[in-house]
Amino acid sequence: MKEYLAKLLKALSEKNQAMQTALSKASAEGTTPDESTEAEIQAIEKDIAALNINIERTKKQISATEEAAKTATPVAGETSEQAKDTAEGKKEVPRIQVESNLPKGVGFAQYARAKLCSQLAAKNGNFISPVDMAKQMGFGGEVQDLVTKATLGTTTDVGFASALVQENRLVGEFVDMLRAATVFDQLTGFRNVPFNSKIPSQLTGGTAAWVGEGAAKPLTNPTYGEVEIKEHKLAAITVYTQELMRRSDPAVDVLVRDDLIEASKTLIDNTFLDAVAASTTRPAGVLNGVVATPNTGTTAAAYEADLLALINSFVTANLSLDGSYFLMSETRAAQISLLRDALGNSYFTGMALRGTRTLMGIPVITSQAVGDKIILVKTSEILLAQDGGVDVSYSDQATLVDGGTTHHLWQENKFAVRVEKFITWAKRRPIAAAFLDYTPSGG
Repeated sequence: MKEYLAKLLKALSEKNQAMQTALSKASAEGTTPDESTEAEIQAIEKDIAALNINIERTKKQISATEEAAKTATPVAGETSEQAKDTAEGKKEVPRIQVESNLPKGVGFAQYARAKLCSQLAAKNGNFISPVDMAKQMGFGGEVQDLVTKATLGTTTDVGFASALVQENRLVGEFVDMLRAATVFDQLTGFRNVPFNSKIPSQLTGGTAAWVGEGAAKPLTNPTYGEVEIKEHKLAAITVYTQELMRRSDPAVDVLVRDDLIEASKTLIDNTFLDAVAASTTRPAGVLNGVVATPNTGTTAAAYEADLLALINSFVTANLSLDGSYFLMSETRAAQISLLRDALGNSYFTGMALRGTRTLMGIPVITSQAVGDKIILVKTSEILLAQDGGVDVSYSDQATLVDGGTTHHLWQENKFAVRVEKFITWAKRRPIAAAFLDYTPSGG
């Protein structure tokens, strides 16, 4: 900056010298400057004025810089010794982590849309890779990265798992949201086991007794069995129009995310809470083989007596209540929370209309999927096998039947998106759940 000021001052000196030369010419002749000399003088005057402005501006900038230097805090750096420690790994290097600002689970929905729209374009003779489609649709780097990993292989490849089963935050977000939406994954305390395994199970406990001198000791052998954990896969299908999938509106991503979660959670909960036996395609419902405990009504006293009956069914089977849950519909939970005693106080104090609920000290989880039942379940008596991934497939060729509605995908310009997840469970002992049935034909 000071060098620039010196150049400006030198240029000003030269212009002043030129001005003196022009004026001395007229002074020597004793006349006013002629037209050409006047024009030269005016040009020099403009240059001098511009130089003076720039000189003052530069001086102010130099002064401000010098003043700032007096009060500035030096940038923290490393000494040669500190730099050596960093290079040798003795000192951790700070790293900047960039995180996505997408709403949770939307990135996974964008991944599904990118793959789907890529296939749509290919069917129209315009091949665009899923990664390029993600770029065209304005999806971020994380989404593009997930698409890249997922397209390294397909389920028809011999080694497809090595390409598909890769950790990615976007998949984790979707799985977390799916878990939060289901009754099943709000439960904790399951015994995690691998797929396709057999787990020893104690069917009956041993016995013990006081023995007198010289008396025979009782037999104390418990009986055991095996619980087989197979491999089951759930698949949830949702149908969209091709026009909707092509839109760049962010609301479409949220719609796809919510639809995929809703379809998946409904299947998981309905299967877990039913009484159907296990098959090659699905695990058994937690109520399979369980006889309903009779209910005596829906008054406060009746509820109390019936819930104690459920608890007694566990106690009789030598099951503690640690890690157990009551499952019921939101409607029934609200009904129970409104029950009042003679003084107008809540009969079951833990049953708030909103928030965390407990009933007789046992945590309560609500979902309309429970229907007209109240279920008592002990999760430590349930064996669970699941992977952490979700696979997405799609088609525009199939004919799908949804209740009384039939979707002819190709004819109607629709696309079906299928979400698949490997998950299964089995009761470790026959008694892992008990329930009250309040349907018109139950209890």
